[in-house]
Amino acid sequence: MPKTIKDHLENTFEDLGEGNLKKFKIKLRDRKEEPRIRQATIEKVKDALDLADLMVNTFTLNGAGPVTLEILEVINCHELAAELRENIGDAAPVVPGPGPGAPSTEHFIDKNRTELIARVNNVDAILDELHQKKVISFEDYSNIRAEKTKPNKMRELLMGPINSAGTRGKDALYQALKKSDPLLVEDLESQRK
Repeated sequence: MPKTIKDHLENTFEDLGEGNLKKFKIKLRDRKEEPRIRQATIEKVKDALDLADLMVNTFTLNGAGPVTLEILEVINCHELAAELRENIGDAAPVVPGPGPGAPSTEHFIDKNRTELIARVNNVDAILDELHQKKVISFEDYSNIRAEKTKPNKMRELLMGPINSAGTRGKDALYQALKKSDPLLVEDLESQRK
């Protein structure tokens, strides 16, 4: 069975050594680009396997490689970056994310973040669905419901529990959006073709 991108990431993180692994996690925490990873989430990472899981869950299989390469270069691990770059070129192909025939590797939720914040109307129904499916905790559910405006609720949902839940959370949000606001999803998907 050919190695996946996640396998190659795990091997790279194992080869980093303790000092460079610490530097990598600090640079990952300090990234300004979305999606960002919270300090508390990074602190839970104990080994190479945990870090590979975090990278794939946050950035998707297609996005984890480029982010890893970027950080490896920043912390001057050029040899590991070159080796990873060579290896992920041979990695098993990745199926595109949700959406009809999605040509892009970027998840629907990530691509449409700004539009979702501005246009989602029935946030409470989405929160109900996500809480029922145990994608968000009761505490997150309550905190988000307490926000005063719909855009603030969506922003808090996207930046908090959905970001932490990675691809699984984004997939669940996508399904909840299709259920509660199918015309919005259809409109956004048609704009991206």
